[in-house]
Amino acid sequence: MPTHSPIQVPNIQAREFSHMDWFDPQQTLVNLRWLELNLPEKQLEKLRQSRSMKKLEEGRHAALFAFGLISQVLKHPILLSNTESKDFDAVINWRSDSKNYYYPIQIKEFPPDEKNADVSLDDIFDRLEKYSGQDDLSVVICLNRKTRIRLQPWSRKSKPRIRELWYLGCTDVYQSKWFLYGSVLELRPRRFDFEYPEGESTISLEDVDRILLQK
Repeated sequence: MPTHSPIQVPNIQAREFSHMDWFDPQQTLVNLRWLELNLPEKQLEKLRQSRSMKKLEEGRHAALFAFGLISQVLKHPILLSNTESKDFDAVINWRSDSKNYYYPIQIKEFPPDEKNADVSLDDIFDRLEKYSGQDDLSVVICLNRKTRIRLQPWSRKSKPRIRELWYLGCTDVYQSKWFLYGSVLELRPRRFDFEYPEGESTISLEDVDRILLQK
């Protein structure tokens, strides 16, 4: 994986993962951007109340992280599955040497001031202590606050017992330029810059109408 050897989870968990719904994170991001740019505001707000759209938007950060890995780190196709597991928010899957590998991730948000100005990055670090011994779990902190954050290796006395820790951030107002930084727990984390993907949407206006009718 990014900084370590690939993860082979126990057979029981691998069987569980194999039955999950997998999708292409790049296409998901393209579809979300198409909806945001092409739907009238009122229709978009109505769509956001639908279960299908909520699931798409909730998985955006996981999809962005996965796409960053595709374009800058792994350099080959991967799939993503969102989950409501108590232990992780999403799982990334890829094949290498005819074997399936899985990378469970937990998404944490460093929220914008208007959402919760009282939360600090140290608060998020403190909460990582609850992950004791989950060596196959990696955590992604989404930097959603308009502030300057020093990108540096882990400097606290004790490290959380997780596999890897990554930052995901955006560097422009159009949300087109993004970066990954990690693993923060390593001595020399690396920064990987990438752009929001472009392409043709697989969602049509007719699909939007069907989703709204199913609401």
